[in-house]
Amino acid sequence: MIKKNKKAWLRIVEAFLAIIIVLAAVLTTMSKTKPLSFVNEDEVYAKQRQILDIIVKNDSLRESVLKNNTQEIKNFISGVIPKNWDYAFNICELDKICYADTPNDKDVYSSETMVSSTMKEYKPRKIKFFVWMK
Repeated sequence: MIKKNKKAWLRIVEAFLAIIIVLAAVLTTMSKTKPLSFVNEDEVYAKQRQILDIIVKNDSLRESVLKNNTQEIKNFISGVIPKNWDYAFNICELDKICYADTPNDKDVYSSETMVSSTMKEYKPRKIKFFVWMK
């Protein structure tokens, strides 16, 4: 009768160890995959708006938009955008539709603003700004 109880306890321990091994394998696999990042759309749009406001209010950046100098705008945006975001932008005339190369498999957020003029010239443009998570 004691032998039967020992066998039962041994099976319980074996089953418990098997469960522990399977859970360890699942947790290891899950930790190697990218964690899901939940995006707050309001925060994304607020950050986009903040970046566009700086561009509009800064004289040299505003002039770069009006002269279609994309490199200066790109350098500025790269310095202030969060590291886990990727972006694209396009500068175009007010009556045109601004396109940019954006991924098809991600959620893309877009905002735009008008840049009216400098003291030297009047040639309004708009800048459309797209962001997505890397």
